Amino acid sequence: MFHSNLSRRQFLKSSVFTISSVMLSACAPGIVPADEKQVSGIGEKKQVRIMLSSWAVNEVPFDQMAQEYNVKHDDIEIKIDSSDDNTKLIAQLASGKVEWSGYGIISPFLDLITNISSGVIQPMDDLIAVSTEEGAKTLKEDMIASIRADASYEEQMYIIPYSFENVSFNWRNDMFGEVGIKTPPTTWDEWYTTVTLFKEKRADADAFPTSFVGFLWTDVGALITAATDKPYGDNGLLDWLSTGAIDALSFFRKLISEELTPFHGFDGWLESFQRGKIASLQAQSSRGVWGQNLHGKDKWTTSPIPTKKAGSGAGTVYWGNGLGVVNQSPYPQEAVDFFIYAFGPANINFQKAVIQSGKTPVFNSSYDSIIATDPSFADFQWMIHMRDDVARSIPVPRNTFYGLQNSVYRKRIVEFLDDSTISAEQCAENILNDATARIEKQKVK
Repeated sequence: MFHSNLSRRQFLKSSVFTISSVMLSACAPGIVPADEKQVSGIGEKKQVRIMLSSWAVNEVPFDQMAQEYNVKHDDIEIKIDSSDDNTKLIAQLASGKVEWSGYGIISPFLDLITNISSGVIQPMDDLIAVSTEEGAKTLKEDMIASIRADASYEEQMYIIPYSFENVSFNWRNDMFGEVGIKTPPTTWDEWYTTVTLFKEKRADADAFPTSFVGFLWTDVGALITAATDKPYGDNGLLDWLSTGAIDALSFFRKLISEELTPFHGFDGWLESFQRGKIASLQAQSSRGVWGQNLHGKDKWTTSPIPTKKAGSGAGTVYWGNGLGVVNQSPYPQEAVDFFIYAFGPANINFQKAVIQSGKTPVFNSSYDSIIATDPSFADFQWMIHMRDDVARSIPVPRNTFYGLQNSVYRKRIVEFLDDSTISAEQCAENILNDATARIEKQKVK
């Protein structure tokens, strides 16, 4: 798959021979003869190792990009190490002897700040600025501004994303078409009317009119961004006590209490979705592509999430998927150069592969030169609406709070749905108080 690599035993043997040759040549004055340059180590390839999540390697052609890059650069060998365990990398960082130069996949709301504060990754702006790879000069300005902000911290870019996910409304146009609905809902009132009509007209069917998937950002978190222009509080959490958050919790309960969704809004959603028993789903935009792959491209359409009122809210919840440069890495510039070559704006073939995988691309040029104009990509024109929705969205706060806020939410939302005596205001206060207490206890920053 790659250019020939030395085995560990061969490498050690070669290293011993190289060191011996260097020591011998150092005993004599003058320039190293041309026929000794390869023996002395001059001209050896730089092995630039990239630790990359296995799911990403399986989705898009990183391996192929590495092979192409290696062919074009005689002095460099990019090696993709597919791994979901960064324990060895962390240990090497602690020892000061690091063999990896690139690391991913990094999703900012989950692990950007953790990777920065623990010293795993470093800023990339200076490395991008001096790169001579095609696309380097336009990479930052071509990137959707909100995606670039999501990839940055304190005005420095720490990852180069190759795709993004956003919470969207995925719907079965064939099922809704059977009850006379031809367009997706754009407001909560339309959403409620649509799924209520679906339930009434298909009373004998066993398909749920709508569903969620059971996580903070995809469910109530996205409803909050659709309800208020300022979804996040100064404390770095969702603004749980805002009117928008209370309305989101109330609307969520309304859909569930009237049995327009699975139990709790999401119980068993995946199996029902796979079996074609869900008519609409608020979830990541890639879930719409899952549906197309399962049931047919003509069956599922992906649209922006409905908003509380027409034009209200702060867009949607979104996040990039990207790679960073490892601190203390042996070849930081070479890693960035490969990133720019592999999934920068100039690599049209990679951009097409990302689009075909169901992930939305991060560069405006990909929409203008591929999705909007190439007839073979007409099925992906829904991504233009995702780009526009994310362009008006706000990055999630730069902190490490998502995991604990999500776990508190998942506990309290079930209590809220199971006990009708708990008001939306009480549920919001419970989530806020629990999350705040956990932050204080763990001293998370």
